[in-house]
Amino acid sequence: MASRSDTLLSRIRWSGALAAVAALTVLVAIGPPGRAYAASGTSRDQITGAGLTNSAVTVNWSQGLLDNTNKPIAAANADRGSANPTSPLSFMYPDFKNLQLTVSQTQDITHQGVTVTWKNIDPSQPTDTYATRTTPNGVEGNFLQLMECYGDASSGPSPQDCEFGSRGLYLNSNTNPGIGTREGDVCNPGAVPDVNNPPTSVGGSTITGCDPGEPGTANPPDQQPGVTDRYSVPFVPLDNPTNPAYGNVATNPYFDQFTSNEVQAAVTGADGTGQLQFETLTGTEAPSLGCGEIESNGQPRNCWLVIVPRGTFEPNGYKLASGSSFNAFLYSSPLSASNWAMRLQIHLGYAPVGSFCPIGTQEIQTIGTQIVARAVQSWQLALNAAAKCNTVYGYSAAPESTSTQQLALPGSPAGLAFTTIPIGSEAARPGGSGGAANLPPILYAPVAISAVGFGFNINESSGFISTPVKLTPELMAKALTQVYQHDLPDAPLWAQKNPRDISNDPQFITLNSNVPSFGFSGVPVAPLVTEDHSAINQQIWEWMQSDTATAAWLDNGTTDATNSVAADPDYMALSPQLGTPSAIDSFPRAYNGVLDLGKSPGGAEEVKHTLDLLPYVDNYDEAASHVVTGNTGGLGNIWDDTLVAPNGSLGYWVKNAPETLGQTFVWGVSDTADLASYGLIDAQLCDDSGANCVVPSVASLTTALNSAKPDSAGLLQVNPASPGSGGYPLTQVTYAAVDTTRPASDLTAYANLIAYAAGAGQTPGVAPGELPAGYLPLTASLKAQALSVVAQLRADAKPSPSPSPTRTSSGTTSGSTTPTTSGTAAASGSVTPAVSTATPTVGLSITPPSAQLAAQRTERQPVGPIRWALLIVVMAGAACAAGGTVLRSSSVARWLRRLRP
Repeated sequence: MASRSDTLLSRIRWSGALAAVAALTVLVAIGPPGRAYAASGTSRDQITGAGLTNSAVTVNWSQGLLDNTNKPIAAANADRGSANPTSPLSFMYPDFKNLQLTVSQTQDITHQGVTVTWKNIDPSQPTDTYATRTTPNGVEGNFLQLMECYGDASSGPSPQDCEFGSRGLYLNSNTNPGIGTREGDVCNPGAVPDVNNPPTSVGGSTITGCDPGEPGTANPPDQQPGVTDRYSVPFVPLDNPTNPAYGNVATNPYFDQFTSNEVQAAVTGADGTGQLQFETLTGTEAPSLGCGEIESNGQPRNCWLVIVPRGTFEPNGYKLASGSSFNAFLYSSPLSASNWAMRLQIHLGYAPVGSFCPIGTQEIQTIGTQIVARAVQSWQLALNAAAKCNTVYGYSAAPESTSTQQLALPGSPAGLAFTTIPIGSEAARPGGSGGAANLPPILYAPVAISAVGFGFNINESSGFISTPVKLTPELMAKALTQVYQHDLPDAPLWAQKNPRDISNDPQFITLNSNVPSFGFSGVPVAPLVTEDHSAINQQIWEWMQSDTATAAWLDNGTTDATNSVAADPDYMALSPQLGTPSAIDSFPRAYNGVLDLGKSPGGAEEVKHTLDLLPYVDNYDEAASHVVTGNTGGLGNIWDDTLVAPNGSLGYWVKNAPETLGQTFVWGVSDTADLASYGLIDAQLCDDSGANCVVPSVASLTTALNSAKPDSAGLLQVNPASPGSGGYPLTQVTYAAVDTTRPASDLTAYANLIAYAAGAGQTPGVAPGELPAGYLPLTASLKAQALSVVAQLRADAKPSPSPSPTRTSSGTTSGSTTPTTSGTAAASGSVTPAVSTATPTVGLSITPPSAQLAAQRTERQPVGPIRWALLIVVMAGAACAAGGTVLRSSSVARWLRRLRP
C-alpha cells in the first residue's frame, strides 16, 4: 500500500500536470497577447485622472448646439456660423464667435467632476476703475455660466429643466444680482433689440437688460402668476412636474446654494482661457434632475451640461458702459430666452445609479474600507448586469471595527470585507477596541492599489491653480491641530502671533510662491477630514512623525528654524502624544475654547464650538465633492434666532455659503480615486526642507509598492517613513478578506467577485466594470495571489471529504484547510469563468512586485489579466508536476525520511 506521503506527492504531480495542460490549452485558444490601452483615453493619467477620456468633446460656439449624440444640429447652428447672420440677436455673436470649449468626459458619468476648459474669448477684466471690479462680486461681463439639465431629447433641454438660480451661491453682492436668478425684466410689448436705442423695460429701465423674447410661449409660462412686469422661468422638477418652482428659488424644496452644482460666473483669464471642475449630480444627489436613474426602457436617464457665455451685451442691445459703477454690469438671467439662445449644450451619458436590478432583489453583501468604493461600485455594475440580477452584489463602506464584527459574527449579512489591514488588528492601535476573538479562517485576496492624498481647489484672483501644492510634515501637522487663527472659534492669547491660515504661513509661502495668500474672510482653511478611526489615518500621522522636528513640535511645541508657530496646548495634552509612536488613528478636534457672545435678541446663547467651525465630513467622496464645490460646511459669524439648532432649540449660526470663484481655497483628505474623479489637484508631499517632493502617480505608487513589506498576515504594508526613493508614502493595497466558513453559494459568489476584480476589473477606464482613475492596476504577483484565493474558495465550495474550516479564538488570518484538487484552475475575470480543472494548492506568500513594473504609463498591458492568470497556472502546474516527480524518487524519499525526528 502506498504511504500517505507517496499519495500526496502523486496528487501534487498529477494535479500540477493537469492544471498546466488545461491552462496551456486555453492560452493557445485565446492567442498571443496584443497591445491594449486604457479605455479612458491615452491622454488621461490613471492616478490623477487629469486629461481627456475617449468621450471628451471639443466644440466651437458656432457649432455649439449639439444633439443627444453630441453631433451639431445643422439647422440650429446655421445662423451662428453664417457670414451674414439674420437673427435680431446677431449683435451678440462677435463676443462668442471664437469661443472653443472642451469637456473632458461625456459618457459613463457618475457623481464626479468633469474638467471644462475654454479659450479664445475676451478676458473677464474690469472696464472701469470702480473699486469692486477686482473681486468676483464685481465681474461685469465676459464670463461663463454653467448648469446641469435633465433630458434626452435630440433638440436639447429647456431652461425649465435646469438647476440654476440659487441665491447666495456666489454673487451675493447687490451689484449684479440678476445673473444668478431665474428672473428678469420684461420689455414693453412689441420691443425688438437695438444696439443704438435699446428698448426699455416695463418699469422704464434700459440698463437692466429687459429681454424682448420673454415671457414667450413656454408651458408652464415664464411668468409667475400675478406678475406682469417681470419674467420668471420656472424650474420644473423631474420628480414633481406638476409643482414648478417660481420666483425666489432659494425657497424651493428642490435645490439650494448648498446642494446646487450651478456655476454663476466662471472667470476667463487675461490670456483668454479658463478652466474649472464642474460637479455632475446623479439622481441620488439631485432627485429633481434624476440623472442616471433607470427609466422604463431599462436605460439610465441622461442629462445635459449647458454653458451660457456672457459677453458685453444685454438681450435688449444695451452694451456695458465703461467708467460707470452702475452701468458696467450685466443684470439679466442666463435662462432668459435671448441669453439662452447663445448657449452651448453638451449631452452627458450617465452610468446607472446604483444597480441595474429591481429594488428588493436579494443581495450578496460586502463591506469595508471606503478607499476601494469607486472600484467596487464599478465592478458591481458590470457583475450585476452580466448576471441579469440572478447574483447581485452590494457594498457598504464601513469602519475597520465593523468589518471585524461582521466577519466574527456567524451568519452575518457580510462574509467579505475589503481591508488594508488584517481583520481584527485595529484593536491593537491606541484606543482600539474589540479584537480578533472568534474570527473564522480568513483568506486575503489583493484587489486594488491606491493611495490617500490631499486634494486642493484654489481659484483666486490670479485664476485656477493647477499645479500641485507642496506640503511638508510640519505644515500638515499644523493644519491638523488648529494652530491658525481662522481655525479657532475664539482668539486665545497663545495663537495671536500665529498666521491667519495655512496660506499665510511663511513656510507655506516659501514652498508655494505661485499660490496667493487667502485671507479674504475669516473662514477656516483647515483640511476637510473624516471622523473615523483607521490604519490609513494612522499612516498619515506616521508620515508626520517620520520628521523629527515635527514629532518634537507635536509633543511639546518645540520649534525649529522653519517653524515658529505656537502649538495648540489642547493637542499637546492628548494622550498618547501626537509625536510619539504608536501614532493615533483619527483626526481629533481637541481644542476646547469656545466663542461665547452671550444672549441673542431672541434669548438664545450665542456659543460656537470647534465642531461648529470645523465639522467632519462623512466619507472621502463627500470630502472631495465639498472641495470641488468650495463648500467647507462650517458655520459663519451670523446668528439667526429663527434657525433650529441641532439640539432642537431656536437660534443657531448661519452656515457659510460655498466659497466664491476667485476667492476659493478649500482642501481635504481623500483617496486618489475620489480626488481623480472630481479632478482635484493633488498635493506633493515633501520632506521638511521642502525637497524630495512626490505626488501620487503611476511611478510613485509603484515605487512605494516595491518597498512594501508583508505584515504578520502576509498583507503588504508601505512604511510612510521609507517608501523608497520617489515612492509615495501613503500608498495602500486593499484586500478582499473572505470568511471561509460561509455557505458554498457565498464562497462561489465571493470567488466570482474577486476573479472579476483581479481580471477584467483591472482594465483602466470609465465604463462600468473598468478600473477607475486613482487605482494602479494590480501587478502580476498580486493578481496571482488573488487568483489563488479564487481557486481555494471554489475548491472549498465543492470540497472532497476533508476537515472543514473552523473558527478560532486566535484570529486566524488565512485558510486553515488545504483545498482538494477540484476547483477552478484560473479565473479569467468573467462573471462565470469557463475554465475548470484540477489546481494545486497555492499559498498566500507575498512577493513584492518587480521593479520593471515601475513604468510611467499604465495604458499598455502586453499580457492581459487572463493570460497572466493562465501563465501563472502553467508555471505553478509545471512546478508541481516536476516537483512531484522529483520528490517521489527513491533517493529523495530516503533523504526526507532521515529528516523526520
